[in-house]
Amino acid sequence: MNIRVTKDGDKAIVFLNGTIDIPSAENLKQSLHEILEEDLNEMVLDFGEVDSIGSSGIGALLLTHKEYTARNVKFNIVNLNKEITALFKIIKLDKLFKIKT
Repeated sequence: MNIRVTKDGDKAIVFLNGTIDIPSAENLKQSLHEILEEDLNEMVLDFGEVDSIGSSGIGALLLTHKEYTARNVKFNIVNLNKEITALFKIIKLDKLFKIKT
């Protein structure tokens, strides 16, 4: 998985590419934690080029979401493919995360 970050004022947009599996989930968690140290009001994760996500990736998102919301930073996920959208709906993550397709 590759991670590219852009910033627009107090908003960070994180573009993800590839598969979020066990090794990349740890990398994602660390990268998002580092970004949180900056002065942000909003984080957007762009899943436009993510093929799939495993349970470790979902765990990393849950932990990161908790950290961001504790600091009152908006946490949004955009551009999920059909398979990941279906997975998020099955496990009710669409109720927790603000998801825009």
